[in-house]
Amino acid sequence: MSLGPDSKAAETAEYAFLAIYTLESIIKILARGFILHKFTYLRDPWNWLDFAVIVSAYVTTIISEVSGSSGTNLQALRTFRVFRALKTISIVPGLKTLVGALLRAFKLLFEVIILITFCLAVFALFGLQVYMGVLRQKCVVDVPSYNATSSMNYLAYYNDWIKNTSNWYEDPDNGGTYIICGNASGSGQCNSGYTCLPDIGENPNYGYTSFDHFGWAMLTSFQLITLDFWEDSYNKIIRASGPWNVLFFVIVVFFGSFYLINLMLAVVAMSYQEEAVSAGKEKADNEKKQKERENKS
Repeated sequence: MSLGPDSKAAETAEYAFLAIYTLESIIKILARGFILHKFTYLRDPWNWLDFAVIVSAYVTTIISEVSGSSGTNLQALRTFRVFRALKTISIVPGLKTLVGALLRAFKLLFEVIILITFCLAVFALFGLQVYMGVLRQKCVVDVPSYNATSSMNYLAYYNDWIKNTSNWYEDPDNGGTYIICGNASGSGQCNSGYTCLPDIGENPNYGYTSFDHFGWAMLTSFQLITLDFWEDSYNKIIRASGPWNVLFFVIVVFFGSFYLINLMLAVVAMSYQEEAVSAGKEKADNEKKQKERENKS
């Protein structure tokens, strides 16, 4: 039996759930009213989601029945079915509280994001000034002596030699990658017969790890504060510029990751706690009103 999205069983289930959602909305509208007065159906933001899901379901169903085709346009309309899963948000109390907490946290999160972006820009500008081009330093075989000819002078010969990838020293433990070197004290030195030269080839990791301009510096700084394989950038910078650069990574990792990122999580947690307290008070008030009604009756 086929259980695909276009099967008969899936279509039957779709109509069944649409009928249940519609019946639920009709009962709420009859009991509370539609929109004119306070506490009516559309005065509740959670009912906006239910109403949008139901309307989109009817629109796609009517269009599919009228067109009677299975072309690309109809398939695109059927993608709106995924919005019906959002109906579970207003049904499950835990999800409702969580989404409410995220909505409540938007304002504070916006301010935290501005702070994180500012700090990222500061880290990126520092890296741009200090580490521009250092990750393209490579060990190149010493240029042999050459007597200039009419067809090629020494400068052209030198440029061809250092741009030839076969003259670059490869990492013996990781074939295909080239060793990053440095001329500063404590940096990675080249073997005998090789010279560390700047501006050779592309940056590591297919050019994605670099501080050569502000955009890439921002991306690399973001990688550091999120601790996403940050040790790779750390090892490369230390090898290219020396061990004293560990101070930059200490500041970025401890301040950026352990403070700024956790500050964002703290805002969400605080908002969730406030939303849970608010939901608990609302539930207690509803139970109190229900008991008063029962006592009066």
